[in-house]
Amino acid sequence: MQSSPISEKSWLFRLFIKFVDCLFAVTAIYNGYNVLFIQPFKSLPFIFGLLSLMMTIVGLLFCIIYPFIWQRKEQMGKINSEKLRSWIGGIVRYWLAASICTYGFAKILKTQFEQSVSTNDSLVRSLSGFDLTWNYFGHSYALAVIIAIFQIGGSVLLLFRRTTLLGAVILFPVMLNILLINWFYHIGAYPFLNSILYILGLVYLLLFRWKDIKAILFKPDYTFPVIHLGFVKFLLRIFVVVYPLGLIYHLAYTDKTPFLVGKWQVDQMIRNNDTLQSNAWLTDSTAWKNIYIEENGVVFISSNPYMLDKRKSYRGTYIYDSAFDDIVLLFGRNIRQQDTMVVKVNVLNSRQMKWDLVSHNDSLLLQLSKVESKNKEN
Repeated sequence: MQSSPISEKSWLFRLFIKFVDCLFAVTAIYNGYNVLFIQPFKSLPFIFGLLSLMMTIVGLLFCIIYPFIWQRKEQMGKINSEKLRSWIGGIVRYWLAASICTYGFAKILKTQFEQSVSTNDSLVRSLSGFDLTWNYFGHSYALAVIIAIFQIGGSVLLLFRRTTLLGAVILFPVMLNILLINWFYHIGAYPFLNSILYILGLVYLLLFRWKDIKAILFKPDYTFPVIHLGFVKFLLRIFVVVYPLGLIYHLAYTDKTPFLVGKWQVDQMIRNNDTLQSNAWLTDSTAWKNIYIEENGVVFISSNPYMLDKRKSYRGTYIYDSAFDDIVLLFGRNIRQQDTMVVKVNVLNSRQMKWDLVSHNDSLLLQLSKVESKNKEN
């Protein structure tokens, strides 16, 4: 008798689930061996590397062959599938706990996010995504410890069946954030692959409790009584989403001058009808070379053509009046002692403009050209 399509699909689905179970068991053993033994100890004897290769081959064969053996034994009633899955779940739990704990303890003992003396003296635009990430997280040891506590605490919870769900729920957002950082900041292929495996392992554990998760997240009953507002509730739901969008759009695009924002190079500076030499900045700190105009209304004026040292540059705010083509520059933290400069702007095109202003009783005429940004979004 030919089997029905439904039973055939069910048989294939059960076989696929067994393949996934075997794949996670092999992944846990292989990845755990590499993360905990091979990677930390580079000078291990050759036999350990050979063992890793043998584990790869044996693991692939196991994933291909054993699901069929398991399926056959299950049909014959010679194997307890639930108990076997419990063993596999335990292997995955202990693998994740040990692996994630290593990253947590690395943060506490400062072998991760360690400060680099060369990075500290480098220009930001020259730093890679890896350098930026390490320098950012390494700036605050307290933050690194907090992340480590979540990693270690969540890992410990995975070691107990009753707290596995809580541990997975704690670790999932932490590891997902790490996965996104590894991808978008190009931390490296090996950390990125590990973070993918850890996320998949956590998803695997969460699926064991999917019925409980579904009952919590999509439970139709509520503790408090339902408030009936009819169409008003529908409008409120739209309002709480649309209003923030409109508010931020207004702040982002109202009274903004996109052409003005950016780095402007001072091609020529004339002070009191005297044209300054291109190398005047070496001895004259008032010989401007670059002007940085930010979107948030902040402006920096630097005499160094190669880098911006905010401690030695003029920092202020600006207000652009498009009606009169004027820029009001305000320098100084104390409002009563602010140095105000009114700049007459002559916009030649989107990449060039001229400034005419008076600074400390000196008349200045600046020829500016916009510098293309070298930063590219991923």
